[in-house]
Amino acid sequence: MVFLALAIVILAASFFTSHRQYLLNDNTPSVPGKAEKYVWLTGFPGLQGGLYLLTPEQLENHFPATGIDGTAGSIPAANQVIYAFKTDTDISQPASLPPAVANIFFQPIPINSANKSILTSLPGIGPVLAEKIVQRRNQYGPFTSKKELMQIGGIGPKKYGLLIDRITLD
Repeated sequence: MVFLALAIVILAASFFTSHRQYLLNDNTPSVPGKAEKYVWLTGFPGLQGGLYLLTPEQLENHFPATGIDGTAGSIPAANQVIYAFKTDTDISQPASLPPAVANIFFQPIPINSANKSILTSLPGIGPVLAEKIVQRRNQYGPFTSKKELMQIGGIGPKKYGLLIDRITLD
């Protein structure tokens, strides 16, 4: 399992490097002292959806209202490791990370869209419980509250306590 995770990180790193140069034809050099940020983009015209590594200048130029470069401060978690944006129109807006991407960056996993494989990466969730979660989702629709997980046999208060900070509703 550790080797699989390491392989995914290495593959993802090579993907980031190769796709970074295509982002909106902006090759602005990075300013020393300001860290680049990972951004998941989807739905942008002329841009393949995926994970990009952006400089603070690119963030400011293409997402000025977000404050993720540390200037505007409108996103509460300014120290977040990865951000996600989508667009259906000309306006970009925050989005949920796909479960696999969230898992790679140790971010909370969207419980309503994660597959069985990703669910098993959660503490205390094995293949049987992952299958039960997916079956419950398919039968009753998406979870509307994290506490609904305790309706699944095998998830009690102790296991729920391990999961609460590791999952999100999407």
